[in-house]
Amino acid sequence: MTDNPVTPTFDDVYTAYAERVLNLAFRLTGDEDVARDLCQEIFVKVYQNLGTFERRSRVFTWIYRIAVNHIHNYLKKERRRRWVQLMDRKISDIAREATVEPGRWGSATVPSSEKGLERSQRAQIVWDIVQTLEPKYRMPLVLHHYEGLSYKEIAETMQISKSAVESRIHRAKKQLIKKLEPWADKI
Repeated sequence: MTDNPVTPTFDDVYTAYAERVLNLAFRLTGDEDVARDLCQEIFVKVYQNLGTFERRSRVFTWIYRIAVNHIHNYLKKERRRRWVQLMDRKISDIAREATVEPGRWGSATVPSSEKGLERSQRAQIVWDIVQTLEPKYRMPLVLHHYEGLSYKEIAETMQISKSAVESRIHRAKKQLIKKLEPWADKI
């Protein structure tokens, strides 16, 4: 879809961007059902506000800003909900669940003919760890690495400076490296 001076129709916007918004929601939440619900909620907001779109930015940037803000709010609520649930549980149960065994991903049991499977397991490990990053670091990293947005587009979408985007992506990568240390010999 090309951005032009005429306000686009909702059908045009949905056709052009729904799949990208759904992918973004999935990448930021890691849950397909949640991503579908969020995508639907985001496009309800887009529909309700399309008449207020002032064309100061591209339609794509405007929709991504709505999506990122909506998903960020969801993630904050979800984190609070999980925290409240943790308060009701025994510490020993939480500690037992939090113990991760890096050896369970061992590639020694994977035959060499299944290199694709190894790569997908490595990608899954990295993805699982990306999901543990705070949303303020995860969002720019996902938008850049998985969605292919430039730092400038991320800055516009998240309404932060380009240097803040660079800093957050740098910090996200540092956190990823640190969290991936237990798997260093496996991936």
